Amino acid sequence: MTTQTQNSPSLAGLLQELRDETTTLLRQEVALAKAELSEKTSRLSAQAVKLAIGGFVAYAGLIVLLFGLGDLLASLFINMGMDADLAAWLAPFLVGLIVAGIGYLMLAKAKKALSADKLVPEQTIESLRQNKAWAQTKLRHSHEQQPAI
Repeated sequence: MTTQTQNSPSLAGLLQELRDETTTLLRQEVALAKAELSEKTSRLSAQAVKLAIGGFVAYAGLIVLLFGLGDLLASLFINMGMDADLAAWLAPFLVGLIVAGIGYLMLAKAKKALSADKLVPEQTIESLRQNKAWAQTKLRHSHEQQPAI
């Protein structure tokens, strides 16, 4: 019986080993979570910057086109017999209304795309679940290896 006790680790040794392994495991999990969150944040930031730059360039071009479209529409209204003063404000108003509707749809689509990318560190959560099961198994085995007193 003394031979079996000498060959098997003591309870204190097993608990110390479990503590050390658990500490190392938790440090690795924190590092994994940081890396995963950093990757997702970088990807979201890049998408937001592209969205802002694209929006600004499109906005600048659209303003020029809208002035021309408003003038063209006003000319058409005047040629159809509308009063020039009425055509001068109605044409830009209609163009602005249509553009505002299109802009709203574009913003809604961009918001949906940004919200679809979740910041939850899914790999880390799954790894923590596995580690919990491992630690429970390790504890069960350490209790089973204790000699009966």
